[in-house]
Amino acid sequence: MSELDPVPTLGQAPAEPVSEPAAVPAPRKSRTGVFFLGAFSGCLIVFVGMALLGVMIAMMGNNDTTTRGDVFGDKVAIIPIDGEILGSRDTIDALHRYAKNDSVKAIIIRINSPGGAIAPSQEIYEEIRNVRARNGKPIIASLDSVAASGGYYIASACDRIVANPGSITGSIGVILQWMETKDLLAWAKLKPETITSGAMKAAGSPYQDLTDDQRAYFQAIVMQLHSQFVRAVAAGRKGKLSEADVSKIADGRVFTGEQALGMKLVDQLGNLEDAVRVAGKLGGISGRPGTIYPKKRTRGIFDALTSDDSDTETAISRILTRRPRFLFQW
Repeated sequence: MSELDPVPTLGQAPAEPVSEPAAVPAPRKSRTGVFFLGAFSGCLIVFVGMALLGVMIAMMGNNDTTTRGDVFGDKVAIIPIDGEILGSRDTIDALHRYAKNDSVKAIIIRINSPGGAIAPSQEIYEEIRNVRARNGKPIIASLDSVAASGGYYIASACDRIVANPGSITGSIGVILQWMETKDLLAWAKLKPETITSGAMKAAGSPYQDLTDDQRAYFQAIVMQLHSQFVRAVAAGRKGKLSEADVSKIADGRVFTGEQALGMKLVDQLGNLEDAVRVAGKLGGISGRPGTIYPKKRTRGIFDALTSDDSDTETAISRILTRRPRFLFQW
């Protein structure tokens, strides 16, 4: 017993301790709102995650890379043409893909090429004009260090051409070259034999001299292809250059971008950023346009084994068996 407890008197029963009333439990809160909030948040996170995954898969499937701007916003597509023009498939595939992409409002053909084979240059030229006619999207040519011969042929199909002051362009013309190896083979005591079905079948053979008739035959083809080049540039630059204007400067000369501007071969001077701004304006994009590029294609072992392009030829085979090639090339 503590000192504070009352001491019962003699004959008196101890006092009963006073018990406190039992506490009434608080009413239980409903967790229904918390449950629905958590479920909604979870569904929202899943939806956003799936949407982002879908965008990533779509971009991977399209082999495109957004380098600047909103993935979902309006963009300018940039299609590069680098090096010698040997084929048209990749460029035309990219043109078709961006023509169908509603977020792409304009296309830039970024050219850094001395030209190359005639047919691929013509195919890309025609497809640029077809895409412009079908889809109405502006297509701008941006000239890098070199956009000569076949490179300029392609550029002339675009709505506008933007060149750096020091870009090398022009070279409107056709070239036909091959290596005659007759004397080399004679020195090596090799004697090739040739059987043909006609006098012109072996024209341009590296194993024999070119006759006067064969030279005239090739010259006629070169001039016919040259005429195609002149007509194509005049058609692409309609309203700016006539066929007669193009013919005056179509002797194979190259020009700087600054010289080309004075000759109306290009529309303005500027770099790639200037071309993007022009494309965005023509495409109706407000503000700084986003850009999108095709991903670079990497060559694998299978490509190296199955490729039939000139890169797989040995130096010896190029010298000994190279046939003449008509080229839009500087």
